[in-house]
Amino acid sequence: MGRIKVMHVIRPSQGGIRNHLLTLVGESDRNRFEHMVACPEGMAGQFAQRVKTYPLPLEGDISLAGDLAAAKKLFCLFRDCRVDIVHAHGSKAGLVGRPAALLAGVPAVVMTVHNSIFHHHLPGWKVSLFAASERFLAGYTARIIAVSEALRRELIDREGVRPERVVTVYNGIAPEAFCSGPDREYLERVTGIPAGRKLVGTVARLAPQKGLKYLLNAASLLSARGEELSFVIVGDGPLRKELEKEVSDLDLPGRVFFTGQRRDVDRLMPCFDVFVLPSVSEGLPLTILEAMAAGRPVVSTRVGGIPEVIEEGVSGLLVDPGDIEGLARAIAYIAGDEEIARRMGGQGRERVVKHFNSRKMAGDTDSIYNGLAYGGIKFFNNRG
Repeated sequence: MGRIKVMHVIRPSQGGIRNHLLTLVGESDRNRFEHMVACPEGMAGQFAQRVKTYPLPLEGDISLAGDLAAAKKLFCLFRDCRVDIVHAHGSKAGLVGRPAALLAGVPAVVMTVHNSIFHHHLPGWKVSLFAASERFLAGYTARIIAVSEALRRELIDREGVRPERVVTVYNGIAPEAFCSGPDREYLERVTGIPAGRKLVGTVARLAPQKGLKYLLNAASLLSARGEELSFVIVGDGPLRKELEKEVSDLDLPGRVFFTGQRRDVDRLMPCFDVFVLPSVSEGLPLTILEAMAAGRPVVSTRVGGIPEVIEEGVSGLLVDPGDIEGLARAIAYIAGDEEIARRMGGQGRERVVKHFNSRKMAGDTDSIYNGLAYGGIKFFNNRG
């Protein structure tokens, strides 16, 4: 048998899903697997240096005409490329890619679930649609990969997916990419953020589920209490203008800095004295792994897979989502004690290196592919 042909399907993404897939195809065993990626045209250049890519007219939101066109394109791609395994990433890619794989007769389909569909900001009809679709399509999916055990339990308990079809494969990163020491002069030069104060940073898409309004309110509390801290928000998204207005309303200009989307996160991250991610909904965020790999102590929330990564009081602190006072106290506690910050940062880096590295993630995924290809699973004719 030659190399196993794996076609990945991904919706428009500039964050975790994209980075996850870039890492996965980069670390996978090229002697065993031939990876291909079907993605929106604007993303093709990001994958083209590693794998063969195919442009796909797939939108991020629900679009009947657009989704049918994407499914038709995938159907032809799957048949023309004689794909052995289709791997869909995220609910939207799974909604379009799995029916196309079924109709094209692809031997096996895998789907990775990166986030909860039960976002607080999603309209009820959209949650119901995704949940109903998942219950149906799960019967035609050989393996569903959850990036955290919390997501795995949600799929089983809330969406009714059979437990034997769902496995947990934790997200992983290359820790060595974040091991450079802090260069505050570089930070000041490229962002304009002054080097004098302690720096509280986050890297996130500026979207509702990231809870960044709670970080701004915590910054306001800390400023009122005389804490000499600067806050930097790396990333972009639909809430950018709203968050900038919040900074003005809270009288925080000069204390909160927006950098926009950056490609040098590996150089910025080590400059943070504390990394904060105040999400209200998560799968297993890569940015927390990157911060821990950089030796940064983390303050985050008890949602999704985050408590599976951060050992409370060891590599960081956890608060309830939306708890502004708790968030402020946790930030002040770590920022105010360099020894605690150093100890937590060191423990976090050791944990990422051991449990959440990219080679482990890719190896576990390769094992799933191997099991499907050599185990002879023909699930389209056997939903049991």
